Amino acid sequence: MAITLDHGLRFRDAMKGLGLGAVFAAGLAVALTVSLTVLEGDATAGLTAEFPSAASAVGGTGHARMTLAKAKKKKRGGGAASSKSGSDDSAGSDDDAPSKAAPASSDSGDDSVKEEEQLFGPTKKKKAAPHDDSDASDSGSSGHAAIKMEDKSAGGDDKPADTVSAKASEPESGTSSTATALEFGLGARALFRNLQWTSDGRAAGLGPYSLTPGPETGLWLEFYPAAFGMTGFAANVGIYGSFNYGFGVATTLASGKDAATTFRDFQGGVKLRIPVGTFIPNVSVGYGQQVFAIAQQQATTDLPQLAYQFVRPALGTRVMFTPTIALDVTAAYLMVIDPGSGANQIRSSRFFPKATSYGIDVSASVGFRLTGTIGARAGADWRQYGLNLNPDSTTRSVAGAVDRYVVAWAGIEVVLDGSGSGAGGDDQPVKPSKRKHRHEPKPDDESSSDDDSKSDAKSEAE
Repeated sequence: MAITLDHGLRFRDAMKGLGLGAVFAAGLAVALTVSLTVLEGDATAGLTAEFPSAASAVGGTGHARMTLAKAKKKKRGGGAASSKSGSDDSAGSDDDAPSKAAPASSDSGDDSVKEEEQLFGPTKKKKAAPHDDSDASDSGSSGHAAIKMEDKSAGGDDKPADTVSAKASEPESGTSSTATALEFGLGARALFRNLQWTSDGRAAGLGPYSLTPGPETGLWLEFYPAAFGMTGFAANVGIYGSFNYGFGVATTLASGKDAATTFRDFQGGVKLRIPVGTFIPNVSVGYGQQVFAIAQQQATTDLPQLAYQFVRPALGTRVMFTPTIALDVTAAYLMVIDPGSGANQIRSSRFFPKATSYGIDVSASVGFRLTGTIGARAGADWRQYGLNLNPDSTTRSVAGAVDRYVVAWAGIEVVLDGSGSGAGGDDQPVKPSKRKHRHEPKPDDESSSDDDSKSDAKSEAE
């Protein structure tokens, strides 16, 4: 009995051991099954992650880049969809949704960059555009930012385009020259002369004289040398001159004979102009002569010759109606030094040795600028001399005379402008204001979409 019982106890212990072993084996099998399942999933994920590199080895880097770009688009689209759904679900918390979506998008962007660096190695980073906080703000904050931008454009350094263009189109004072450096002309003249004695000249053997008209040719000059290279006072100091010569006239004497007649005049001097806007006053002083001579005859001449010599102070002005049309007006006093002392002239012993004279003249002309350097000018001159003959017992009994000349003329002139300003000062031309351009970076979405489109285009080309 003792032996049998001992064997029964051993059998029972053996069965218990077999049961525990079976339970342990079953648990081990379950653990192995779970482990294999997990390992299989990890292996599948690893193969998926390694697929781009394998594709790169087989299909080239272009296909891998295209795959990566598509993956980035999918991630961006998913982030946008999630942010949109989040904003729809939380309508009452609009301020928090964009701020939560922004980190997610930035994390996805960082992951994609890291994946690209792992696949293709470190690449040259582009300079990131500054982040525009207005994209991550709500509608209220964006409106506030827009108001700030409008205030800055209204009162800051960046002026509106219409204001800048208006200022640039404003006329700049002192930049357009109304003063010339050279005027040289050639023209034709018609001279009308009338000589009248103040008492009975016929009784003294002197008859009146009238010429209607006498043809002349004329030259005139006005020259400011310094105006070609400088401005200011020196550029407005110049010289002037004119010369006129008559031809084709014969005088019929009382005896019925014709006597050759010549007439000419010239003058020259210094002129100072004082430009004031469209008015250019001037002061001048010069010397001149005017001769009207009838050829000497065998018999006693009816008329004495006159050869005036004078000093001519004058005042004048130029009025610029337009940049191409100008009016010139001058008035002068003639301080006659000698009315003529040669043979057969008024102060010869045959006529009036003690004669004296004075004169005045007025001229006006209008100049038209035809081209850049060619112009036309037409005008009229009026000049009159008063003669005091101072007769005595040895001369003819005539007290005095009035000698009047009227000339109408026209011609062509060469006009060269000076380099100085029309105001006559040292003012330099005003430079037009430069428009400031402000660089505004593109939003992140636009810049990233541009990069994606460029990568897609490059991959398609490859």
